[in-house]
Formats: sequence, structure tokens, C-alpha cells
Amino acid sequence: MFRTHDIAIAAYLMMKNLELSDAYINATGTYVFEFSDPEKKAEQLSIAFLNSESSRFDNQMRNLRKILKVRN
Repeated sequence: MFRTHDIAIAAYLMMKNLELSDAYINATGTYVFEFSDPEKKAEQLSIAFLNSESSRFDNQMRNLRKILKVRN
């Protein structure tokens, strides 16, 4: 099993056909995404995410949210 708290990484892993086995918010309010990972590919894919277009897209989404928060 592979676990991440990062929703962007979780979405990327799903795009790479890893099976989401559970998703929940824990007692501290943190997202938790658990993946079946019998081939142990998730960690390598998580690193690949950092160099992907998906990561750049996610960063730009965060930047846009920051811009909107500053204006309010």
C-alpha cells in the first residue's frame, strides 16, 4: 500500500492507473489517500509527478488562489 496526503499526487497516481483503495480525512483534518501498489510503482510515480506538466499545472492553480486571496 502507498499513502499520500497530497491531493495532486493522488490525482496523478489515479491518472497513471493506480487503484485508489481508500480516501478520508483523518482526525487532524488532513487528507489521506491510500493506493493498492503491488508492483511498488507509486513512489517512483510520485517523484515523476514533480517533473510533469501536471505538477506545473497544480503550481499555477496554487498561484492563482494566492492572487485571489491577496485581493480580498
